Amino acid sequence: MRYASSHPVVPNSKARLALLAGIAIIVCAMLFGPMLSPPEFNWQAHSTSEQAGQHMDGAWIMRAGFVAYGLGVVIAAAMLWRENPWVNGALFCFGGGLLATAIWSNAPVVPGLPADMHEDWLHSIASGVVGTAFAAACAASLFAPGAHRMRLLAALGLVIAVAIPLAMNGLPEWRGLLQRAMFAYSFIFVWKSLGQP
Repeated sequence: MRYASSHPVVPNSKARLALLAGIAIIVCAMLFGPMLSPPEFNWQAHSTSEQAGQHMDGAWIMRAGFVAYGLGVVIAAAMLWRENPWVNGALFCFGGGLLATAIWSNAPVVPGLPADMHEDWLHSIASGVVGTAFAAACAASLFAPGAHRMRLLAALGLVIAVAIPLAMNGLPEWRGLLQRAMFAYSFIFVWKSLGQP
């Protein structure tokens, strides 16, 4: 459903602005956050969740990135919900999962720091919601109206949602880089789904 022509772009413009701001903030958090992280943190090997780990210096930067991206996706998906309910519903859950990852943090990678393992478990659940919701959005895009426009992007997203986590398990020294590549792909997919006019 499109909005009336008397207000042709305002809702979509607000959604795009929220999404673009969220993407920009999380990209900055990924690029510059490691500079303020403890020396034990290695962005190539450690995930963004570990960058935002409990009691770690600079963790607030990555958490702010999760909040910004999650909020941007939630706002855009809610504003454009009726245009594509299944895809946007899955993306709404994706954004909500990102917000939850900022509320509950991963155990710290720095030895000696206190770790709340229940919080770490809750973070794992939230991360699982993020990955599952992203895969669901890709799957829904294959069958959505006008699916031909997104078919290749969605199919590749499904492959990435399975292949990269498997690669992260098999190549622990490259987990951080691989996860950031998956995030980068999510930026493209989410922008194409919610941000394009």
